[in-house]
Formats: sequence, C-alpha cells, structure tokens
Amino acid sequence: MAVISDSHSEVIVLDSDDSADLFDRIAQANMSITGVEFLRRWDSGEFADVDWDSVPGLAEVAIALPFAGRSAE
Repeated sequence: MAVISDSHSEVIVLDSDDSADLFDRIAQANMSITGVEFLRRWDSGEFADVDWDSVPGLAEVAIALPFAGRSAE
C-alpha cells in the first residue's frame, strides 16, 4: 500500500487484496453480508432493475464495486 500525503489531501493506492478487503468491509457495514455474497447475488441478477434506494445499503455497496474489480453497469 502506498500513501501520498500533504496538508490538503491523501492518496492511498490499494493492491488487489486490500481492495477486496475494503469491498468486503463496505458490504458488511452497509448490508450485513460479505463481499463474496454480495457479488454472488449481484451476478445472479438479484439487483437488476431494482431502485438502489429501495434496498438499504445497496447504493453504497454498488458504487464500491470497482474495489471488487467490477463495475456497476
């Protein structure tokens, strides 16, 4: 993990393991499921055509998909 910091900003570069761990923490904090479970449900189409705001935590986890190497498209 690389950290660049000054008095105004901080950039943290995550490797793939750190990124996956972050996604898992986001999924658990927002939907009380693991990142792996979220991805299984996402890939199965469970959230297709669902208003993200109608499922608590879905928007927060979906926008974090790039940390899991995925996109929200």
